[in-house]
Amino acid sequence: MSARIQAIMNSLDKAYTGPVCSVKEWDTKVIPRTIKAKLKEHGLENTLDMDNPISSDDNLADRFFKAGYELALEMGLLCTDTERIIKVTEEEIRQTLKAYPKEIKFGRGKDQVVMRPRRPESTVEPIVCASLGIVVSEELYVPITEGLIKYPKLVDVLHGPTLATVYGKKIRSGTPYETLMGRYEAELRRQATYRAERPGIGHTGIAGAVTHYGHLGGAAFFPGEGNNTMSLCPVELKASMSNFHRIVMGINCGHNIRAGGFSYIGGYAGPAEGAVLANIATDLLLPVILQATYVSSYVYDLQLFGNCGRKAVWANSVSTQAVSRNTNIMRNKIVNETAGPCTEMFMYEAAVGLMNHCVSGSSKTTQPRSAGGRYTDYLTPMEAWWCGEVFKSCAGMTRKQANEIAKKILPKYEEKLPTPDKGYSVKECFDLDNMRPTPEYEALYNRVRNELIELGMPLDNVYYTK
Repeated sequence: MSARIQAIMNSLDKAYTGPVCSVKEWDTKVIPRTIKAKLKEHGLENTLDMDNPISSDDNLADRFFKAGYELALEMGLLCTDTERIIKVTEEEIRQTLKAYPKEIKFGRGKDQVVMRPRRPESTVEPIVCASLGIVVSEELYVPITEGLIKYPKLVDVLHGPTLATVYGKKIRSGTPYETLMGRYEAELRRQATYRAERPGIGHTGIAGAVTHYGHLGGAAFFPGEGNNTMSLCPVELKASMSNFHRIVMGINCGHNIRAGGFSYIGGYAGPAEGAVLANIATDLLLPVILQATYVSSYVYDLQLFGNCGRKAVWANSVSTQAVSRNTNIMRNKIVNETAGPCTEMFMYEAAVGLMNHCVSGSSKTTQPRSAGGRYTDYLTPMEAWWCGEVFKSCAGMTRKQANEIAKKILPKYEEKLPTPDKGYSVKECFDLDNMRPTPEYEALYNRVRNELIELGMPLDNVYYTK
């Protein structure tokens, strides 16, 4: 029996034998009370700094880490199916951190890239995965995906959009339609990678797998350690048997395991400070309980349904720095842009969010989430290229530099966050036949890019037309 299988079976055993707690009790009493008490115990209440959205306070990050570490030990994860708590010991966390890999490889051959741990202000270039699971029409899936990965300088790993239909039929989650979709998405991805001349690029999960059925249907078509299984946990500090299904299948396929979970400002964790604590605890628990090779957890603002406002930018900066300064855990941090393609607002949101994640020590991002993923076909390769350019170019910036730039960009869009600009569909602003944006979109891109360079963002490092 491999060590990974032994560890995941240990977690499964705990899911059936751990302390009993209902989901309702966990969400409405245990989580809020424990996090509130932990914030008070460590003097972390009301530490949100709206005037400095990208923190550079090392002491604050370390205090949050200590509190988050204690929270992880006290809480564990609730298994929603058995309503039992999967607890961990301090020795299990220590052993996991001690055995944590020094690097993770994605892809094979000329398309292989290596991800490494990053500290705040690291000069190590981070990894970009494209895109988040934005729904696209079946006939547009291959050309859009081809465009997303067109430039190896900007995009390293493929996740890809989500299919609207499977062979023209509506995809019903949890049914054989979803299982069939998993296989079909894998086939279309392969077509796109060959068209883009990147057959060895690493893959992440099945984007359209709403439940584990989609993953089970397609994961086996991307075998090997250069590929990744994705498993996102329920909010807050919970896991399900669906998570375990995906992870066991990923282990069977020899995948890296990317497990993650959201922490919501205004949700069960409470204010921004509470979301920071929950996020840190998630980062620490998932490598132990779900055998995460790397973690994909991040803070959202529930009121704005994104994380590009001041509260969420600050929360992500502190939580990312806390773990980056005190562990070697590699994290995939996501920016949830709310504006759509071909808008200044999208470019500003992505610039602030990705600059923040980069300087705070994130090793990887998956981008974009154009228009918050709300509309079909509101995804173009241009947003992925922009995200790659920003995230990679910001390596080596100081947090204080990034904070000053963020303070100048935020006023350009933050008032519109409750009602973001919808933007345009791919057919309206991007030529998929020639893989070029419309002249209007290219002009907007260059205008915003030059504006941010003048503000101090080092975007001369990478550019999509080179």
